[in-house]
Amino acid sequence: MTTPLKQWSEETILSMIKDKVQENLELDYKECAAIFPLTDKKKIEISKDVSAFANSAGGIIIYGVKENGHIPTEIDTGLNPNALSKERLEQIINSNIHPRINRLIIKQIELITTNPGHVLYVVSIPQATTIAPHQAADKRYYKRFNFESVAMEDYEIRDILRRTTTPDLHFHFSFGGQDTVPIQFSQDQPFSEEVDLIITVENRAEEPASYAVMEVFIDSSLKLSKSTDLKMVDNIFLTLKDDQKVAITQLSQNWAIPVKLPIFKGTNFRITDTPIKLAIPQEHADSEKVYICAWNISSPGMTNSGYFAFFLKNNCLTVAKL
Repeated sequence: MTTPLKQWSEETILSMIKDKVQENLELDYKECAAIFPLTDKKKIEISKDVSAFANSAGGIIIYGVKENGHIPTEIDTGLNPNALSKERLEQIINSNIHPRINRLIIKQIELITTNPGHVLYVVSIPQATTIAPHQAADKRYYKRFNFESVAMEDYEIRDILRRTTTPDLHFHFSFGGQDTVPIQFSQDQPFSEEVDLIITVENRAEEPASYAVMEVFIDSSLKLSKSTDLKMVDNIFLTLKDDQKVAITQLSQNWAIPVKLPIFKGTNFRITDTPIKLAIPQEHADSEKVYICAWNISSPGMTNSGYFAFFLKNNCLTVAKL
């Protein structure tokens, strides 16, 4: 959802149900019975679910929506705010998770049309960075995995502890700020008209990054323009998770002060002063294609990597993380 939480209403929830917005790493639906009537067991489950979001990427839990197969189906009966108030729910979360999660927000949504006098609670949980990880009431640490809260391994707990002392760098890919762009083909040209690919780097940790080694691997069937800001190596191979090998073009850059500014939390930096120009082979016009790509970024104390893809359909190109 792109709507700010403070603007959420019953209509927002109904729209999510109508659009079948699926649960994911950052979204979970819970029925009213998950938090009321309150029992010690339910308090533990609440602490597990909320802390798991904080220890992962952050996200939202909606208490009061039924789901089937991780798809929302309907608003539940709702909760009586006199029996379980927003303040009481916040107190349960704060007293059962250690350390307390800063910047946690609970939005009370009035069920004006579906069940007047009753409410839903939307809990917005930030990713833990400066104070991490968070322990649930059963003295364990949890993370989000496959729509569930699962106990963390020792190395994962250590990785979260690292967030407080090292940078946490990630890439974002877009077409001039858009995820999708139309592709124009001319029959007398071997490639489509070029589109602007923007790559930005984000730091999710408080610790700034003064130095970083950045690598992006893009499917070699796509044509890329040369960039003075990046080192470009063509026709090397990348091994995917299923051991499949893909020919890729490697783009790399060393980020270092004082030539570059430190990468602070909350500020996205473009890794090139000008956009990278990208074009699609003419023979791919009017077809559906998936171009698997990857990235890797290292800074003192951390290494992150991931996959993303370009999806070509109806002569439109969409970029999405995998």
